[in-house]
Amino acid sequence: MSWWDRLRAALGRETAEARDLIDATEARLDADLRRREAELAAGPDEQLASTLEEIAAEPDPFAEIRARIEADHPSDEG
Repeated sequence: MSWWDRLRAALGRETAEARDLIDATEARLDADLRRREAELAAGPDEQLASTLEEIAAEPDPFAEIRARIEADHPSDEG
């Protein structure tokens, strides 16, 4: 195998990887665009429901602090 053939094979692999990366990025951006378009088309009730779902899906920012406090100061309950 000549150096030219090895170079072409390497470039072919890089091209395939770049295409896969572009396809994945395109799919992610399309999904994000569809989500944003749906948000813009939603009515106030739907926007409120969506916001509440997003808040419920996020982790509690005070859970770690609460766990530390409870570990340091266990309650006197039984």
